[in-house]
Amino acid sequence: MVQEQNLKNNLRESKINSIQVLRGIAALIVTMYHLKDVMSESDPFRKEIDFLFRSGPAGVGLFFVISGFIMVYITRNVTPSWTHIAKFFLKRLIRIWPAYAVITLGYCFLQTRLSPNTDYLRDLLLSLSFIPLSNVHPPFYGYATLSVGWSLNYEIYFYCLLAFSLAFSRFRWPFFFLLIAITLIGIPALRGSFTFKPDQASVTGLPYLNMMTNPVIWNFVYGVIIGLLYVHPAANARMSAFFSNKWVMPTMVSLAVWQYLSGFFGGLGPFQWGMGSVALFTTFVFYYQDKLHAFPSWLVRLGDISFSIYLLHLPVVVGLSFLFHKIGYPVFSTGTAMFVLALSVTLIAADISYEYLEVRLSSQVRKWLRLF
Repeated sequence: MVQEQNLKNNLRESKINSIQVLRGIAALIVTMYHLKDVMSESDPFRKEIDFLFRSGPAGVGLFFVISGFIMVYITRNVTPSWTHIAKFFLKRLIRIWPAYAVITLGYCFLQTRLSPNTDYLRDLLLSLSFIPLSNVHPPFYGYATLSVGWSLNYEIYFYCLLAFSLAFSRFRWPFFFLLIAITLIGIPALRGSFTFKPDQASVTGLPYLNMMTNPVIWNFVYGVIIGLLYVHPAANARMSAFFSNKWVMPTMVSLAVWQYLSGFFGGLGPFQWGMGSVALFTTFVFYYQDKLHAFPSWLVRLGDISFSIYLLHLPVVVGLSFLFHKIGYPVFSTGTAMFVLALSVTLIAADISYEYLEVRLSSQVRKWLRLF
């Protein structure tokens, strides 16, 4: 009995680690995509890094797919009461907001030193409230004070959508898909602007409505569908049997990697990088669920600190550049060496941020609110 329980625990850990590995990969490719801008076209390894990470934004789509899956998995046994629903939403918010707020405030202070702007306070308040700053340039809509925060606006909106759906008990998923049909199909169709390409979505004077109807949200829906297949015993058995075929896993992973490297159908839409994200994530979920696989500990750790990596890489590179200019060595603020330094400092800072902001500070906030 003990041996059987240990096997189950090991399988569960292997499955969780497989998702963490994907999170780490997603964070790393987004980070490398942004950091490569400190290198000029003539710098060593610029061409190689461009080839490997020019599709870096694909990592955001993968994050969204993973998030959709995780929300199905962790809410499968949530009791449909307003108390439990409120606790679910607050726990998700507390998982994100403390680290995001602290890093955003630090970055805002740095930016005001670099280029004073009278709109910083307005932009900061909207950013920390997960509200888009403008109604132009979909799907970013003004980005955020910490620019990567645009994706967190969608994340929190998805949590709101899910929390609202949970109130409908066993009809939660039909209601969820009804809301999706209204916001992603009905409203855009009525406006005569239905599209699956996030950057071609029409805009109105209402930034939040623009965000709610942007097709980038289909990536979350992908994750929800995968999650529903996973928690349904019969569907899970069929998917597991399909992915247990020795040819399926390498084929799916190869196609996903090819799309990423080639730039084929590149973009944040569901029929762009969303397809590669689904292929890769579905393979990992169903292939590894019944298999013990020891992923390298550093790769699992990369997944653990992926959120902090995502938040910190831009403040780190801007901060280092500011520092080199301040001490009179601006020549060292660019180039391949700067790229390596910024990446290294980002990983170190992210490890610290994970321990003190994501774990300790978030835990303390949960205790203050009596959320256990």
